[in-house]
Amino acid sequence: MIKILRVKGESMTPTVKSGSFVFATILPYLFRKPKVGDIVVVRRGKDTKNLIKRIKKIQGGRYFVVGDNPKESTDSRTFGWITKKEIAGRVLAV
Repeated sequence: MIKILRVKGESMTPTVKSGSFVFATILPYLFRKPKVGDIVVVRRGKDTKNLIKRIKKIQGGRYFVVGDNPKESTDSRTFGWITKKEIAGRVLAV
C-alpha cells in the first residue's frame, strides 16, 4: 500500500519542502530493515500526526530520526529514540 502525504512545515528543507507531496510505503521494510539515511514516515501514538524524518543512527533495534533542517525540526532530539513499530513507511519519491 502506498500513502500519499502532503508535507507541512520546514523540518526536512531543503530535501522535502513544505507543500510537497511524498509517496511512502511500508513494503520495503517487509524485506529489509530500515537503514541510516532512509527518509521515513514516523507515527508516534494513535492521535499524532505523521512526521517525515531521516534515520541518523540505529542502536539495538531503535532509531534516532532527525529533520534535515535542525532549526525547524521536532525529532529524536526532542522525543527520543523510536522503534520500528513507529515507522509507518519509507519515502520513495517527492
